[in-house]
Amino acid sequence: MIIPTRAFFGIGPWLAVALLLGGCLIPTRTATLYSLQPMHQQPLRPAAAPPAGMILLMPIQVAPHLQGRSLLYLDDSGESRNSAGHIWSATLDRQIGQRMTIQLQDLLATANVALYPGPRFGDIRCQVEIELQEFSGNARLFSILATYTISDTTAKRILTRKTFRQNRVLDNPDYFGYVTSASQAVADLSREVAITLLAVCPQTSPDVTRYER
Repeated sequence: MIIPTRAFFGIGPWLAVALLLGGCLIPTRTATLYSLQPMHQQPLRPAAAPPAGMILLMPIQVAPHLQGRSLLYLDDSGESRNSAGHIWSATLDRQIGQRMTIQLQDLLATANVALYPGPRFGDIRCQVEIELQEFSGNARLFSILATYTISDTTAKRILTRKTFRQNRVLDNPDYFGYVTSASQAVADLSREVAITLLAVCPQTSPDVTRYER
């Protein structure tokens, strides 16, 4: 059917309104946002002096399949799949970097741990680099695989490079259990990095003020 030009201009505005309202009435799926939970940890060695100078945590490097914001689950074949409608509130590099900075401050009992770029005139002594290769789970387990490197910025050399691997059993087989296990996995990674920092980085004298918040 051919609509006369005058008739078309007469019904045009009403047609536009109808299409707009129709679009607004189409059901939409609201995404659920998740954040890594804070995990407070006691200092590793309350009587020990922290590493000398500042510790700088570099931006977290994540594998390509982890760069999106969807929570990833492992299917029966072991492949990672996006969870539709379940996404992180921020990218993993930002969330893990922020959480690890706070946890390292707690574990080492010092405020001298900063996320890159850190304080403008900070005296950086040790640098930590994290490469995240896996961060996903299923209804039973949460898996994390990361490699971390600790370097002495003064001597300009690598002090150690290690791999952290963990499979945690989920307390609850749902997305909230998934996020809780993911948060604990980051806390455990932070703990191992802190232990290694105390072992390989030069330390301050015992009489130095250790911790201020």
